[in-house]
Parts: sequence; C-alpha cells; structure tokens
Amino acid sequence: MPCRAGITTKPDERRREWERDEPTMRNWQLFGPFSSRQDAQEWEDEQPCIRHGGGNEPDARGIQWWGYRFDYID
Repeated sequence: MPCRAGITTKPDERRREWERDEPTMRNWQLFGPFSSRQDAQEWEDEQPCIRHGGGNEPDARGIQWWGYRFDYID
C-alpha cells in the first residue's frame, strides 16, 4: 500500500483536506511537534513515502510543526 507524508502547522485542518482529496486514506499518523520548519522538513525528507510539497505556512518563533503520514489505496 503506498503512503504519503508531509508537514504542517495545522494538522487537524490538513487531515480533513486529505480525507476529502484521498478517500481511501488509512492509518493517519502524526509526528512531532517539531520546534522549527527545518526540523520538520528533515523528518519529512527521511520518509519512504510520496512527499507532499506543502508546509507553506510561515516559520515563526513559537510555531509548532507536525509531520504526518498515511497509507492509501492506489
């Protein structure tokens, strides 16, 4: 089963978006929080999944970044 991974500062909102866009989504997992976008990006870069080019939220001091990963049926 293929998987996707990405980063965000709004994990609940991102999950709802993926549930809408990828109806076969399974096994949603959340990782973090990370203290910076760079730390979250390093986590994402290590994932063996299709990575989603997102995480465009501004990186401001005190913002928590999260990694997410899920499986889906191709």
